[in-house]
Amino acid sequence: MNTLRAHRGPSSGFTLIELMVTLAVAAVLAAIAIPSYRTFMLNVRRDSVVDALVASLHYARNQALNLDQNTTLCAGTPGISCTGGAWANGWEVVTSPASSTSVLLTTHVLQAASTVPLLRSVGGNTSFTFNGTGLVPSLAGAAGGNDLLVVCDARGAVAARAVEINRAGYIQSSVTPGAAPDTTALTCP
Repeated sequence: MNTLRAHRGPSSGFTLIELMVTLAVAAVLAAIAIPSYRTFMLNVRRDSVVDALVASLHYARNQALNLDQNTTLCAGTPGISCTGGAWANGWEVVTSPASSTSVLLTTHVLQAASTVPLLRSVGGNTSFTFNGTGLVPSLAGAAGGNDLLVVCDARGAVAARAVEINRAGYIQSSVTPGAAPDTTALTCP
C-alpha cells in the first residue's frame, strides 16, 4: 500500500550550533576591537586639542598681521581676559589696540574631565603675543627662542604631541607621538 507523505521543504532558520559559532566569532571580534577603539578615542582627543591650539595660534598671528596690532593667545579660563592661568582650562585670543581696551576675539574651553589631555608649556609661558609684523618678541623662558606646548594624556610621553612656536612666529606641531617637531623626546608631568 502506498502511503502519501507530505513533502517537506528545506527547513529555514538557524541551528543552535550555528548560533553559538556566530556569537563566539562576535565575541572574539569585540575583544579585539574594544582596546583599539579606546586608543582611537584617546588619539582623537589629544589630536583635537593640538589642532585647536595650532588653529588658535595661526588665528592670533593672522589677526596681528591683518590689524597691525598686538594680538595675544593666553592661557586660562576664557572670558577672564588674559589674567594668566593654566593651559589646562583653555585659552583665548585677544587683540590689544593702542587706543582702547582689549577686545576678545575667540576662546577655546577645555572640558574638565578625566579623559581630557593635559596641556603645559615647557618654557613656562602663559601667553604668546604676536606684534603687527607677526613676530613673538617677548617669548620668555625658552631655549633658542622656541617654546613647546606639550599635550599629554594617561598614556604618558610615548603618546604625547607638541606644538612649537618661535620668536619669528613660526608654528608647527609634532607629527610623531612622543616626539617634538624637531624629533627630540617629549616628557610629561
